[in-house]
Amino acid sequence: MEKNKIKFANTLIQWGLFLCINIIFVCKYIPRIGLNPTMYAILYGVIVSSLAILYQRIIASHLSERIARNISLVMIIGILTLISLAIIYIPPLSIHVDRWSATSYFLDALFQGIYPYSVHTHVCDTNFPSPFPLWHYFHIPFWLVGDVGWQLIFFLLIFICAIYYFFHSWHAVLTCLLLLSISPAYWWEVATRSDSLSNAFFAVACILYIESKQIKMQNKWWILAIIAGCITSTRLSAVIPLALYLFRPWLEATWKDKLIFIASTLGIVIFFFIPYIFWDTDNWIFLQRNPFITQALLGNIWLLIIMVCIAIFIAYQKQTFYYFTSTTSIYIFVFMLVSQFGILVLHSSAITIDDIYYDISYLTLALPYAILALVTPNNMD
Repeated sequence: MEKNKIKFANTLIQWGLFLCINIIFVCKYIPRIGLNPTMYAILYGVIVSSLAILYQRIIASHLSERIARNISLVMIIGILTLISLAIIYIPPLSIHVDRWSATSYFLDALFQGIYPYSVHTHVCDTNFPSPFPLWHYFHIPFWLVGDVGWQLIFFLLIFICAIYYFFHSWHAVLTCLLLLSISPAYWWEVATRSDSLSNAFFAVACILYIESKQIKMQNKWWILAIIAGCITSTRLSAVIPLALYLFRPWLEATWKDKLIFIASTLGIVIFFFIPYIFWDTDNWIFLQRNPFITQALLGNIWLLIIMVCIAIFIAYQKQTFYYFTSTTSIYIFVFMLVSQFGILVLHSSAITIDDIYYDISYLTLALPYAILALVTPNNMD
């Protein structure tokens, strides 16, 4: 009984987190079309909460796996159609968000023999690509077909497939699809062709693979090192959930395995950076412009130290997968919120979501883990 109460309380927390992220997006973007943000934020919260209760209490219990599968397939087709329409009809350069051009311009420059980390985005000449090399390489097939925005479909399908093969449940897939479909934050990612949430989907899929295959540090550290190295070679933000997931197993490993794991992971990251480090050995352009410089400008060292200490405390606790998903969603949300607060303080800006320095899109990185936490109690302990 006590365990059920804890799960119910945590479900409320995760649902509150899901609502909070999406309401923030409603409050920021609804006024731009002349609507009252308070009224629509309340309306959104009431409607989606009512639908969630209706689905959970009445509809879900009457859905067989076959019906859940059929509805899921219809929803997948519908969501992919909407994504395709957004890619076709929304000009990426008309949007003041540079996630698309950060990748597209990088690959343009790379295949023209120009140092790609020195190419600024379409937003302004002080914005440069910040993702690490491997993440750009993942986008080459989509760049070749004419638009890196098609990655939205690929990584969504990777996420959905990972959910199905981990939980072996179409109910889990349907819940994830329903949550994404009612999420303004997700559709903002689609409208802007952002790759940030796709990066999170990739990290989630890798973690679900590790968990489903029960890959351990003690006997298959090399598989973990390859996965960790590849995730680290995409974005620093993608490292956060993986670090929370692997920190305790890493501590319990022998010193030999600890050192080999770290060395192998760093070796993979360095491998992908070598062409850029030695791109120009006369002027050493890598030291003047690289993604570490771009990402370092967005942080505050003291806030980072505090958040790292909190992460160590969280990760050190004895974990179940449910504990991991529920704590990771909260931690990432707080981490991104605090990081953005630090940027506002650094620029002495007013603390509002409309501030140009306050990028609420980073909050979406918590969504996949909140969704996992909401799905997990109904499928496994």
